[in-house]
Amino acid sequence: MARINRDKRKPDSKRGKKKNGNSLAIIILSIVAVLFGLIIYTYVSVSSDVIPRDKETLCRIDGQYNKHIILLDVTGAYSLIQHKTIRQAIENNVADLAVDEQLQLHFITSSVSDVVQPLMKVCNPGQGEDVDAFFGNANMIKKKWEDKLYRPLNEILTEFDSANTVAPKSPIFETIQMINNQSIKGSEEGTKVRFTIISDFIQHTDDYSFFRNNIKNFWNSNYQHKVYTELKDVDMELLFVRRNGREKYLGKIYLDFWKEYFTKSGSESVVIKRIEG
Repeated sequence: MARINRDKRKPDSKRGKKKNGNSLAIIILSIVAVLFGLIIYTYVSVSSDVIPRDKETLCRIDGQYNKHIILLDVTGAYSLIQHKTIRQAIENNVADLAVDEQLQLHFITSSVSDVVQPLMKVCNPGQGEDVDAFFGNANMIKKKWEDKLYRPLNEILTEFDSANTVAPKSPIFETIQMINNQSIKGSEEGTKVRFTIISDFIQHTDDYSFFRNNIKNFWNSNYQHKVYTELKDVDMELLFVRRNGREKYLGKIYLDFWKEYFTKSGSESVVIKRIEG
């Protein structure tokens, strides 16, 4: 009888093992289900945070982005070292762009049209360094940066390096005014704007010329009312370039004049630097 009792206990042991196996399977399936749910939730959350952007400029369609405008004076010839330092200054500013910050590159030419079109206007997509490898594509973002920002900028600067012409006029005030009205005013509330100007800052047009007019009389002239433009909350960076035989325009009188001009226009930050060469 004792032997019979031992034989009866064996099925109980098998049932216990089967029960334990079922419990383990349930636990594993539960963990998998939870992980799958977390993945789906994270994916949906990330997808819902994706902001629509313009395909050409890569800028947010809602207009919520800051701007950095670079204005380069091409009305005069530059030396080789000036070309190199100007390019370096622009490239440094571009490297300093925040993700989603818009870059606009403009030239000062001999005339100002009714509509000033930037040579390039694009928002920085970044280079993919902060992209989640699971949910993002760093290589695709890096390619956008190369195709939309780096290569176009390099082409423009290469063309600038090969051109060295002298224009009959240099409408600096008018170009600043037009860019402000077309590219800065009307920006979404809260937009931060940086405005970098690279020039000899020698105004020369039929209406007003530093060669003919005494800038001490500028503030009492009708012309100053004509070219006035409000640059409130715009951070100005003025990069002065020397012209052979015209070094006086780098003197304190002219540097102070331009600082006063932008301060009276509403800018609370006016930084003046000198381009080498």
